Amino acid sequence: MTPLLRHTSPLPGNWKPPEVVKVRQGSPCAGKAQPGDLLLEINGKVPMDIIDYMQASEESSVSLRLAREGKRMTRKIRKDAGVPLGLVFDDPVFDGVRTCRNHCIFCFVDQLPRGLRPSLYVKDDDYRLSFYYGNFITLNNISRDDLDRIRRLRISPLYVSLHSTDIVLRRRMMGGEAGRGLSVLKSLLQEGLEIHLQVVVCPGINDGGELRRTFRDVLETYTAASLGVVPVGLTLPSHAMRHSLTPHDSASARNVIETVVEYQALAMERNGRRTFFAADEFYCLAGREFPPAEEYDDYPQLENGVGMARKFLDEVREAAASATPLAATRRGIVTGQAGAEVIGAALGAAGIEGVEVITARNRLFGPGVTVTALLGGGDIAASLMDEAPTSLELLIPATMLREGRFLDDVTTSRIERDTGYRLIATDVEGHALVRALRGEEETG
Repeated sequence: MTPLLRHTSPLPGNWKPPEVVKVRQGSPCAGKAQPGDLLLEINGKVPMDIIDYMQASEESSVSLRLAREGKRMTRKIRKDAGVPLGLVFDDPVFDGVRTCRNHCIFCFVDQLPRGLRPSLYVKDDDYRLSFYYGNFITLNNISRDDLDRIRRLRISPLYVSLHSTDIVLRRRMMGGEAGRGLSVLKSLLQEGLEIHLQVVVCPGINDGGELRRTFRDVLETYTAASLGVVPVGLTLPSHAMRHSLTPHDSASARNVIETVVEYQALAMERNGRRTFFAADEFYCLAGREFPPAEEYDDYPQLENGVGMARKFLDEVREAAASATPLAATRRGIVTGQAGAEVIGAALGAAGIEGVEVITARNRLFGPGVTVTALLGGGDIAASLMDEAPTSLELLIPATMLREGRFLDDVTTSRIERDTGYRLIATDVEGHALVRALRGEEETG
């Protein structure tokens, strides 16, 4: 195992000791550490991020230097090599997030209104968050030290925004060192690292023949584990006009799907996997059924909105079939426009009747944004006041919340106080939804 670097030079000014938020039950650290502890050192070294921590915790003998209520202490942990220590931290990065220096014409952050959750305005381009959370990075601005570390430790999987393999077009779309990002990507793929790609398709810019060129280059040169194609999201009309951006319609969505299907066949012939996948939004826009589960190759881009609908449909049907028929439920569901289509189809296919589904319109970002996770708390409250559902307990996707707050910083407790409805955050998973409808389990 490659040893951790010793941090003999002064620590970065933005370094902060990670706080333990949870100690997993039955883990080696159970009874040794507790929530609220700060990790100062592990095996005598200051960790810069979750990767340092994970690497050091592989040893059979681990020394933790902790701070608890102002007091410092050392905890010696003995365990089998490779067994996780069991600490969960408040943040996977301890020395500050690597931020984005690109100027993408479709940047969603640039289109955000004021007054949202502060973390939403952070443009991260950090390979550690890509590895840990599956965030997409560009590789355009990555430092030589970080690149050397990725290679040395073979940090993967990584998730990379590609958008185009044409250097001129990529520079137009992303600005900055877009060409360098392609070179770095090629080198990491040649070293056998697992990398998943993303293309944000902008009509008239990188669709049509440009999308086909990108797909061909991925088959021949940038042989990634998968490539997810997602539609451009537009919320600010002035931003869209400035960059000549237009939203997708049913015709452009059909064209994207047909291109994906064509190159899936070529990829299957060449390397035995489909590689290319279209986001669920394209199928909704095109009015087409979602492909069957086997055509998603174990869902490599699920968190990117690729295959989530199909997986959810199958889970709801499976959950409903494995239990007694659902009796009348006192609970309804609040969701966005795209979510309402999928949930309605899932409940209908599973034979679940009588569930009140409230479709919240997106006032925060505009009617063109139909993804449920991008609804604000104000959108939920306004929809409840407008529609006055009869169900007093309403399920909402847990993905809409962070620490009980929506994107616009509105809390669930405020909505409950203002509207009189109780909101129950539920995992975006079919079995969890059916259990929650039965009143058997609540999450979030």
